[in-house]
Amino acid sequence: MKNRNSLTRQLSVAMATLALVAVVVSTAAFYIVYAVLERLRIVAPLPPGVADTTGLDVGITLAACVIGVALALAVAVRLARRIVQPLGAVGEAARRIAEGDLTTRITPVRAAHGEAALLIADFNAMADRLQRMSDDVKLWNAQIAHELRTPLTILRGRLQGAKDGVFPLDDELVVGLMKQVEGLTRLVEDLRSVSLAESGRLELMVADLDLAAELLEMRPELDSMLTPAGFGLELALQPGMVRGDAARIRQAVIALVDNARRHASPCIVRIEVGFGGAGATITVADRGPGLAPGFEANAFRQFARGGASVGGSGLGLSVVQAIARAHGGDAVYRRTGDSSLFQVILPQPR
Repeated sequence: MKNRNSLTRQLSVAMATLALVAVVVSTAAFYIVYAVLERLRIVAPLPPGVADTTGLDVGITLAACVIGVALALAVAVRLARRIVQPLGAVGEAARRIAEGDLTTRITPVRAAHGEAALLIADFNAMADRLQRMSDDVKLWNAQIAHELRTPLTILRGRLQGAKDGVFPLDDELVVGLMKQVEGLTRLVEDLRSVSLAESGRLELMVADLDLAAELLEMRPELDSMLTPAGFGLELALQPGMVRGDAARIRQAVIALVDNARRHASPCIVRIEVGFGGAGATITVADRGPGLAPGFEANAFRQFARGGASVGGSGLGLSVVQAIARAHGGDAVYRRTGDSSLFQVILPQPR
């Protein structure tokens, strides 16, 4: 409040001083100009005995000063309110956010116009982003703890059981433990990829790639993922070159195929590669139920799960999008007829 009054006072004093100086300078200039004109005989001099300045002149000058100062004060106060009120609202909201209340927003100020209104809008947008980031951090912490708890509990229980002689330390137990370790490794790698992409530090080993050749080489690995679950695989690969990281692109394709295996009923998973004006497009299509209405906008967010989700960490699609954007492209979802299409768009080399 003191700062607000101080700024208002400074504006009022400055405007009043400016008005007073303007009146004084104008009056002095009038007398100086009249004296010069009188010396140059352009105007007739006053008769002897007639005073240059009368009481009426002084009164008019003083009245002009008072009126000018009063008008300047009125304008200054009005102007100060239009400037100080929005600034005060922003300052108060900033202090509340600094104290940890990220729900603080500035209500529209009637006196705010132009840059002041833009400042309030930008502040509210910044507060919205801060709150979303804070909520995301809390969600990340809770989801990471949740995702790690199950495999770690299984590992600890199996190892403790083997130590106590409850479970025989045979190949079956070791294979089960290895699967849990692989799941943890995949989760950690997904978290690492998304975190690096969010900070803009996801490193890519970029080279010229033939997408068709890369995906054709992946077929045995993809078949081993799909066949045991009753899925088939169909490839429609248009030859063409892109500039990208082969390992990361493979990671994105595996994530999309794993997403189809988890959420679609057994069907033919079709992987297409095409080239167009937007660049190269990798499409993974299945005949699953697709994303729930209203979920499309959040499908690529970290830990997002649809209502019909089964298993998974909720990171697969976010990893795909992170890899696509790191290449300068994007990942999108479309529904065509009875098919769900997840697409990775990659720019072509220039």
